[in-house]
Amino acid sequence: MQAPGMDIRSAQYLVAVVDHGSVTAAAVALHISQPSLSQAIRNLERTLGSALFDRTARGLIPTAAGAAVADAARKLLTDVAKAETAVAAVIALQSGELAIAVQSDLAVDAVADMAGQLHRTAPGIVFSTTAASSAREVRALVRSGRCELGFLERDLADGTSDNLREIETRAQETVLSIPPALAVGLPDPLPRASISALPMIVDAPSNRRSYPLGAEWELVDIVVEVPDRLAVREMVGHGGGAALLPRSIAEQDAPGTSIRSLHPPIIRRTSIVFRDGPLSPAAAALVSNLRTAHSPSTNSLPNGDNLSGSNSIP
Repeated sequence: MQAPGMDIRSAQYLVAVVDHGSVTAAAVALHISQPSLSQAIRNLERTLGSALFDRTARGLIPTAAGAAVADAARKLLTDVAKAETAVAAVIALQSGELAIAVQSDLAVDAVADMAGQLHRTAPGIVFSTTAASSAREVRALVRSGRCELGFLERDLADGTSDNLREIETRAQETVLSIPPALAVGLPDPLPRASISALPMIVDAPSNRRSYPLGAEWELVDIVVEVPDRLAVREMVGHGGGAALLPRSIAEQDAPGTSIRSLHPPIIRRTSIVFRDGPLSPAAAALVSNLRTAHSPSTNSLPNGDNLSGSNSIP
């Protein structure tokens, strides 16, 4: 509790005298004159109606009352510092930019969710995203400083050898999105090998003609290649063929399409990465939300494959 009649300056003066043991040393530390500090301490004693120090040959020794008031003064100064920090954080979030590199073949639900939460508390922040064709490109954009954060597929074999910090976000399940006419008779879950007999639609950033999905099978009946994910969804919705998509995206197309889980499942684990060191207020707030909402876990999705790099599925 704040002592009656004690303001922030009086609290600073009192704590300095207690810590340094003399008015002279405290005045030097506070960059004020010794007579001014002495007068301030006398005024505080007069206001409180009690002596705060015993004047001895060894210097100033706090009385019982002085020690109690000094404790209250420290609490006051701590509370003021916390308030100033909170205000500075609010002011810092009122403007600014946050650039995020996003692996383009992932569903961006985790990023969109965290960005939405941050935008509700900091509407002045301008978000920009840069599409990257691979996790490696995302990491390069973050390392170079072009983007402060990166959202990518987590490669368990890579670790963090590139000195980027990493927070795991929601895992993504890949499913088969298929026109109802082609889905007739297909079980759910669908064995992976069955996909080989289906006409497939893919997005083709690298114009690949073969899409490996594991050691024993691959997509070979590719009937349409399109430039982006939106075009894939449209093609499936109009009956052009089937596609492998993140579940959250495939479910947006229902009821115009059917969904089949895969057996064994394909699970893509995702992360937010950023450079070591201080983050901007906006990035720090988003990362803090991620730590709260998506605490790292292991084996949360058993029996699934984590496909990375060239084996990733859009």
